[in-house]
Amino acid sequence: MTSQFLWVSLALLAGILMGLYLAVILRSGKTQRTFQQLNHRYFKGLNYLLNDESDKAIDVFIQLAETSQETFEPQLALGNLYRRKGEVDRAIKLHQALIAQAELPERYRTRALLAIGKDYMSAGLLDRAEVLFSELVEIEAHTPEALQSLVEIYQQEQDWLQAIKSASRFQSASNRNMQTPMGHYYCELADFSLQQEDEEQAEKYLASALRVDEKSVRAPLIQAKIHQNKGQWQAAIEQYLAAKQADPSFIPLFINDMAQCYLESNQGDELEQLLLSWIQSYKGVSPVLTLANWYAQKYDEAKATEFLTEQLHNRASFKGLNALIEMNKAELSQLGNDFAYFNVLKDLIDKLLKNKPKLRCRKCGFGAKSLHWQCPSCKNWGVVKPIYGLESE
Repeated sequence: MTSQFLWVSLALLAGILMGLYLAVILRSGKTQRTFQQLNHRYFKGLNYLLNDESDKAIDVFIQLAETSQETFEPQLALGNLYRRKGEVDRAIKLHQALIAQAELPERYRTRALLAIGKDYMSAGLLDRAEVLFSELVEIEAHTPEALQSLVEIYQQEQDWLQAIKSASRFQSASNRNMQTPMGHYYCELADFSLQQEDEEQAEKYLASALRVDEKSVRAPLIQAKIHQNKGQWQAAIEQYLAAKQADPSFIPLFINDMAQCYLESNQGDELEQLLLSWIQSYKGVSPVLTLANWYAQKYDEAKATEFLTEQLHNRASFKGLNALIEMNKAELSQLGNDFAYFNVLKDLIDKLLKNKPKLRCRKCGFGAKSLHWQCPSCKNWGVVKPIYGLESE
């Protein structure tokens, strides 16, 4: 119901806009006969729209589009409304009719081409859209909009080299900062190279990622994994620390891997000092849990329990409570029937955490249980991050 009301409202808006254009035609000295012809067609098409007879309306408006440059603006807007409503076929027909006009001024033709390109994108005809946007870029017409659309197309096609090229040109043409997306495009190329077991090429792409986006957190994380898989513990640690420096909010995603590198290189004391310093400045519970696990290995579970209990007084966390119960399972089991209550509590916490998203997009609010470097909802890069709070980090 709301969608239909919105469509009718937009149609009325387009109708009003077209009516204003017809008034301009009359004032501009056009013949009364010409005005009456356009006026008749205009109201006929508007009547079809209001009666939800879109097929009849589009036929009328296509005739107007093919024969009258005076109504170009409202016709273009109406086509855009069709596209936003999801009626892409009608949008394409209307915009093609505009281009079909004899002696259409170039400034109008390029705007119609831009509109058809967007129509094709909405219809999933990416190859056709790419041709039109590339033509507009070549003739330097609506360059920023065309380049931005090309970036979106190449992202969907995962043609990362072309995406980098278009994003760089878009940044120059629009003064929009594209460093973060381009950094991720290079990281995508690095990931693909690693799948092909071409580590040398992957390293080059990662260097390029850091060159275009020195604040990239993804590039050092990929580099850390490369070093860790080769047993190069210290090199991996340095990259994990670089990732933390770039964006501390990603700590929960790599802290356990980083801790493993410290322990594999017999740097347990260094790990302890590092985590204690992070606990002072970091609001999440992950460093606490990691250090508690290390205390359980280095000392005993009593020491780990004491530390974890003290920390949970300062930062309430279901994850922390769950870890505390798990850590003391053996001792709690001696309570007999009372142990059942702790089992019920742990089961409830497990179910609660299982159904909650662990990450959320900082732009649109999309919730996720696993990491997406590009938000599946709003398509922004590097904005899906761990959630902080009682039920999460």
